[in-house]
Amino acid sequence: MREELEKIITELPHKDGDRLPSVRALMKAYGISSGTVQAALRNLEKEKLICRIQGKGCFWAQGGIAKFYDRNVVPTVRESASEKLERLFNEDWDRGTFRLDKPLPLMKELVLRYNTSQAVLRKFLNDKVQQGILNRTGRLYNFIRKRETAGKPSLSEIVFVTRCNSWGGFTAESEREMDFLRMVYKKAGAENYKLILLGINENSDTLIDRSGKPRKLTDFQNAVGAVLSTLLVMEPLKLLQMFAGVKYPVAVWWEHPLGGLPPRYLQKENWTFFNSTFGTSPGVEMGKFLISHGINQAAFFSPYHNSSWSIDRLEGLRIAGLNVIEYTDSEFASPWDFKQIARGKVEKHAVESYARDLLKQKISSMMHDRDYRNIPIVCVNDDTASMLLEMQEEGTLNNLGEIFAFDNSAESYLLRLPSYDFNTQALVDHMFYTIANSDAFRMQRKIQQILGNVVEK
Repeated sequence: MREELEKIITELPHKDGDRLPSVRALMKAYGISSGTVQAALRNLEKEKLICRIQGKGCFWAQGGIAKFYDRNVVPTVRESASEKLERLFNEDWDRGTFRLDKPLPLMKELVLRYNTSQAVLRKFLNDKVQQGILNRTGRLYNFIRKRETAGKPSLSEIVFVTRCNSWGGFTAESEREMDFLRMVYKKAGAENYKLILLGINENSDTLIDRSGKPRKLTDFQNAVGAVLSTLLVMEPLKLLQMFAGVKYPVAVWWEHPLGGLPPRYLQKENWTFFNSTFGTSPGVEMGKFLISHGINQAAFFSPYHNSSWSIDRLEGLRIAGLNVIEYTDSEFASPWDFKQIARGKVEKHAVESYARDLLKQKISSMMHDRDYRNIPIVCVNDDTASMLLEMQEEGTLNNLGEIFAFDNSAESYLLRLPSYDFNTQALVDHMFYTIANSDAFRMQRKIQQILGNVVEK
């Protein structure tokens, strides 16, 4: 289907600068999933037949985005008032701007927020009521909530699966992973669900409870949904396969390249995938932030460029219009790689320090003979930024320019480091909302991109 769609698109009459049909229009015209359309567009982009401009769409650009900008043919896309309102409302949804358990702001506030008229806004909101996304009580609009259980007794269970070791044990490897667990536990308690905690043991391909006992999904007859985390699950398709036959809603935190999403699950009505890390959006948001602060050129620094998330963040910065100098190394794909090397070399208590020493050596080799002074630096994550600052204090690096990063870790507050927050709270809120309202929620996209923002310290 992807190859067929690419052929159809390339045969459409067009010239450089023309906008392609939207993803939604292509889905509707050819009866295919969002994932298939996105995969076809990514391939055409790699072949430099089209380029993607954040917030505007995809455009024909023989030779890619650089040529597109060089020719000064970037179009001014004329959106209708309703199209603009739809786009801005969806962005607010993706950022978790609205509390899903509270009414939307009053009409007069939304009119100011979206710079639109009351007539256009009223029609938009009433359309959302007709679509089953909102309901209206007097002057207030609320998101549909089918399951109202807070404060009421309930036996409903949600199966919550993360990675685990051979005996069901679990240790968080990052702040974001720990935040995700903490927020899932808190949300389940607030919504009065009983959380069934399971781990996926990839060595035996079994689900294990926290006491180390193998379990089957048939053990949990009161389950009304599942929350699956694929973070550091090396073969996530095996985890998905375990839930392939369930009838209840499944919400998946997909921490892998978007191109690896399996079409068969995207086509299932009861499955929704949530992404916050992969793709170009984090880089685009960072790029827009820098440009808004008068920074038009920056260095992108990544010792983990053998990964799609690092490559995507670099691409996102460029899509935003930032002039980027590339300081990257493609030997490793993540901080996990350094830790794995350390685990094979030293005792458990020394793993963290040994891994940091490996990172320091890598940074030294990357910075050798580079003129990086007075250039703003965007680091691929907070850990890398922290190491740069530490090496500057030690005198092993010359004075650095202003530094920005991704992760918004606790340490970033101590370092006064502006950093992109991946919005874990919105991720968890949306996963639970989709599970509770899967039948009513008509705005649901099979892949939901959770947007964050740069937090200044």
